Amino acid sequence: MKKILIVLIVTIAFSMAGNAQTTQPNNQSAETDYPITTIGLSGGLDYNTNAYHLAPTSNGGKYFSENPRYNIGADVGIQLTKRLRPRFEMKYVNVKYGIDWSSFSNIDKTIVNVDYFDFNFRLDFLLLPIKKFELFISPAFKYEFETGNSVLNNYNMPIDLIHHPSSIIGGGISGIFKYNITEHFGVTLTPELTYFVHSFATGNDKPYQRTSYNFGFEYKF
Repeated sequence: MKKILIVLIVTIAFSMAGNAQTTQPNNQSAETDYPITTIGLSGGLDYNTNAYHLAPTSNGGKYFSENPRYNIGADVGIQLTKRLRPRFEMKYVNVKYGIDWSSFSNIDKTIVNVDYFDFNFRLDFLLLPIKKFELFISPAFKYEFETGNSVLNNYNMPIDLIHHPSSIIGGGISGIFKYNITEHFGVTLTPELTYFVHSFATGNDKPYQRTSYNFGFEYKF
């Protein structure tokens, strides 16, 4: 994750240094009328860090997380200027964590499947438009709440061993690499880091984080 942050910071520095040579975004002239509405669909893989109870159970079971997980979402953006676009996003996020019982039981492990729904606000800044390619940096505010969970592997795990947040807020930073296939339609590749404001389970002393890699489609009206 640190490497990704370094890449983003270096990218921003180089793009700012080269602003004087930056061209207009693809197929947008200085006479473009704003605001412009965009809609997007995206999905991808999540790699969660510290997404389980860090302490073992009273009888020695060890918690663990299952990576990668996945997400899928849709968003609506309002491009206010050539370089500024706020976006509102709704997203389904799946998380799984488990308990390993194998050291003292004939039961191998128990898996808890948790479904979340996100409401996210993003603020996209266009850093580098070159012909059909555009690079954005996008800070985000995230609110995530649980919509359901289930215990897998046919084991009736006691309710007091289930530890995950029912709702949580966090902040994210992403780089959006967009290629405009036509004037109105483009594809995106978006690596993102998310840092949540409190831990995944009560008592954890390490922060709950997520690294995501998403692929998407975007349509501009």
